[in-house]
Amino acid sequence: MKPPVLFSGATGFLGAELARRLAGRGHALHALGRAGSDRSAVSGLDITWHAGDLRDAASVERAVASVCDLAERPWIVHAGALISYQTRDGELAREINVEGTRRMLDACLRHPVGRVLHVSSVVGVGPAFDGATLDEDSEYRGDLLRCDYMTTKRRAEELALEAADRLDLVVVCPGAIFGASARPSNTQRVLKMVARGRTGPIPILLAPPGSQSVVGLEDCAEGCVLALEKGARGRRYLLVESVWSHREMIALMAKKCGRRAPLGVPRWIWGSVEAASGWLDGWIASEFFTPQTMRLARSHFRTSGERARRELGWRPEPFEQVIERMFRGLSARDPE
Repeated sequence: MKPPVLFSGATGFLGAELARRLAGRGHALHALGRAGSDRSAVSGLDITWHAGDLRDAASVERAVASVCDLAERPWIVHAGALISYQTRDGELAREINVEGTRRMLDACLRHPVGRVLHVSSVVGVGPAFDGATLDEDSEYRGDLLRCDYMTTKRRAEELALEAADRLDLVVVCPGAIFGASARPSNTQRVLKMVARGRTGPIPILLAPPGSQSVVGLEDCAEGCVLALEKGARGRRYLLVESVWSHREMIALMAKKCGRRAPLGVPRWIWGSVEAASGWLDGWIASEFFTPQTMRLARSHFRTSGERARRELGWRPEPFEQVIERMFRGLSARDPE
């Protein structure tokens, strides 16, 4: 009999897809959830909900204890996190991403849980410099970018790996996840902007000077399952299909959408964009035009998913096919 799985972040972009995949493999699903949270992304799934919040240690404790009372050595998937690049959310990101992880780990250490999956991110690996490609053992230099999401995800991952001597724990670090989902995502928003012929306030496609590691949503969820089933204790796995410059990525999307190729913004001009975002920070409410997103956009997140391929047998779909499916789905939902 498959062990039940307790989720944090079950209603998120990746969490919902992972929940569906584990349910299909015969695992009973449990989830930590706030009252009134949007659960539409997991509609149709048989989930036992445990009222709680990663900011409330007692509720996390109750959820873990309850699942352990029902079955021997249940699995734990900790995918809950705050994704925000707004300066005003820095303290909230630390409370949820770092302290929320600490609360989940502490609860797991007090109860007889089985495998624990901590979902991190390639931002926790950090940016690459001098043309390098990073892997699970590369030196972290992300503090140079002064990004709250990056530093809090890195610290949360460190806490998880420190607990691996006492917990059967494995870590996955997905790249930027692209795919169709009922749950909105930043990558879906980017494709919609490209389809409309603009990536900013003017009707033109512009590409920042950085690069990104990418993966499809379904492949990312499968990588998480494989890490749960096959991953070595205390091991990190980067779930990355390929690496694209932003200009290459937006050009691919533009081609699928019948738009012109983007104009690449030189790094020296991007510095002025960063400065403008700093001047306007706090005056405008924007998810994208913030100092932190501008610094990330000119950075290079070049990472390798070779370990996951080699040790887990992970075989992700080529990124071009992921974008093709996303565009077909977008066209079906939002015809011009």
